Amino acid sequence: MLEPLRATGRKRSGFPFIVFGRNSAMLVDDSRAPFVFLRPEVETGLSIEEQFQRLLDKGQPFVLMTDHSPDDHHDESVEERREKALFFKKVKDRLRSQCRGMIVIERGKPTSGPARLMAATASKVFGFAVAFASDENEAIRQGEALLAREE
Repeated sequence: MLEPLRATGRKRSGFPFIVFGRNSAMLVDDSRAPFVFLRPEVETGLSIEEQFQRLLDKGQPFVLMTDHSPDDHHDESVEERREKALFFKKVKDRLRSQCRGMIVIERGKPTSGPARLMAATASKVFGFAVAFASDENEAIRQGEALLAREE
């Protein structure tokens, strides 16, 4: 059974697996809903905020899936991190009510301890499980289990 990770250590604001910024491109791909894939480096013409607003406006439960590391965010400025934190604070209740969890697909590259700590903090702040899967098939199975819990 999947359980939310528990955070230990200092708190960080924002959401570690989602990149904001002028030079950042990310697609919030809901073509396989209720599994929503965060696809880095894909240009969409819409900001990440607009994509998340559209997703949340649908009012449907979903599971976020990502295969990029929070270590990919080293080029985010302090201002970009602040913007991200403010945005997620604004949509926190809607995100908590619709998102059943987030699964990080490791693809043979284990997630570092600090990244897992950041995921645990995000899990605590947003109130949904963050799990790790070795590949997309395992991630889908875990996502199905998260969705089944809410039925």
